[in-house]
Amino acid sequence: MDNCQSVEDSQTKEDSETVDDSETGLECDASDEYPASFLQRLHEFRSEGHLVDVTLCAEGKEIPCHRLVLSAFAEYFQSMFSGAHSESKKDKIEIGGVSAEALQLLVDIAYTSKFTVTTDNVQSLYEAANMLQVEHVEASCEDFLTGRLRPDTCLATWVFAHKVSNTYLSDMARSFALKFFEEVWTAEDFLDLPVEFLKMYISDDELHVKKEEEVIEAVMLWVKHDFEERQTHLKGLLEFVRFSQVDQDYLKNIMDTDKEFAEIPGIKELMKNQSSQARSCQIFQGEILLLGGITDGEDRHGIESTKPNCDMYRLDAHCSCVDNTPLLRSLHDSEGIAACVVNNDVIVTGGSKSLSQAWRYRPSDNSWTKLGSLRKKRYRHGMAVLQGKVYVVGGVNDEIRFSDPERIFSHHHRVFREETEVYNELTDSWHMVAPLQQAVSSFGITTCCQKIYVFGGHTLRNGTSVVQCYDHTQNVWAFVTPSPYTLQDIKACTVNTKIYLVGGNLDQVLCYDPCEDLYEEMAKPIVVWESASATVCGSEIFITGGNDDDYFCHTSPGSCMVQCYNVNNDTMIRVPDLPISLWGHISVTIPKL
Repeated sequence: MDNCQSVEDSQTKEDSETVDDSETGLECDASDEYPASFLQRLHEFRSEGHLVDVTLCAEGKEIPCHRLVLSAFAEYFQSMFSGAHSESKKDKIEIGGVSAEALQLLVDIAYTSKFTVTTDNVQSLYEAANMLQVEHVEASCEDFLTGRLRPDTCLATWVFAHKVSNTYLSDMARSFALKFFEEVWTAEDFLDLPVEFLKMYISDDELHVKKEEEVIEAVMLWVKHDFEERQTHLKGLLEFVRFSQVDQDYLKNIMDTDKEFAEIPGIKELMKNQSSQARSCQIFQGEILLLGGITDGEDRHGIESTKPNCDMYRLDAHCSCVDNTPLLRSLHDSEGIAACVVNNDVIVTGGSKSLSQAWRYRPSDNSWTKLGSLRKKRYRHGMAVLQGKVYVVGGVNDEIRFSDPERIFSHHHRVFREETEVYNELTDSWHMVAPLQQAVSSFGITTCCQKIYVFGGHTLRNGTSVVQCYDHTQNVWAFVTPSPYTLQDIKACTVNTKIYLVGGNLDQVLCYDPCEDLYEEMAKPIVVWESASATVCGSEIFITGGNDDDYFCHTSPGSCMVQCYNVNNDTMIRVPDLPISLWGHISVTIPKL
């Protein structure tokens, strides 16, 4: 018999005299087949009208079903049928506030456990699940909406999330709209935005605008879409424009050519009396470089596998790929390289193949130059720039140790580096400075408040929560307050005077304030971010790629994704995907050429 095994059915007697081996039983487990067959029978009972004892009604539609099934499905119905409510004795119950289609879909889910969220049904299904307290359906709808934030959908999602009081979804949709203003205000949905939301939108300091003139253009487009109804809002909307940031020739031209604009009561005074405050989050003028790592591929038999990423990708401030070029051959298949930016150039060091090599990449002419070799071989190390100087810190090196004098047998021995090296531009050489207090690899490293910080990392035995700080004026590393968590494979990013830790084994952004010596938990990631990379662009941190599976075996759905964390409003949004799946790579930010 399937799913069964023989067991002794022993009978304990007083004084434990004997056990009768002749009596046996069968312990059976049908958990693989039973739930599906049970649901199927319930579904058939409903279809046949067998034992149905209640009818739900919405918008004139009647849905016969079983109280017991509904009670097991949602606490809302359990409470309704418990006896304390009048509905517990009614044969027909009107469910107000939900559409007939959504109610039918929820009842179908109760009997089948299966459902499909679509663009057409997501809002009505979410509202029904929210009202009837079906949390797993509500969560699926939220995931659907957050995963499909686009310039042409984010405003509608923002308005809807506000309507259903979903603060998390509302913040994400609003942040997405703020970041992609240029694409959002030219999308068709912009014209349907309620005026109170438009005011919140254009008044936000985090609005990403290349030129303030675009805000005026957006307001005028929205008003003229239904001028008779919306003209009364025009002056109130323009009060949120930062006129001091608008080109005077543009203002003169629009006053001469746009009758509706010129005839706004008090428009001249409005243009003169604006403060000089610019928006705090202008579009970052720079690019992101992605180097190294692992991507999808096929082995020589055509079977899906992984392969080293041998290209360097260049992304704009919206994370759209603008170019890709072959990576330096010496860096191919080299795990654990490190990189940093100094004087607009990228310095790359180490790696499992190059170990002690150092290179300078000049984005201005797409050229590579070999630098003087490191004093120590290393990979999975870190780099930072302090006072214009490049520092190389920590890492590991697999050294060969011979087992006998004739060197016939050997084995690899992993050496954790504590040494710190600094590059001398004049002599093209590296020299040693104070070593780390504790040797680590695969750690987070950044410069903040004129000091270098190293967070966590791997040690010989396990991960660590220690945090080490380098003071160049004293040439000394010292321990500071440790992280509240063990930190492995994380990235450290500095924005203003705070450090933000992302990726690796963290399940939220962790903010460290060196001045206050305090840690604070911030937003959670949208997708897995193990083996991801991170880099800072303005007040935003771009977290690229990642993998939640074995490092060299399988890719994960998040390996193409890019998450953007805004430190000013503590929101994490998903932006356009990478052109390839990628993990275990390095990302750096360079000024726009």
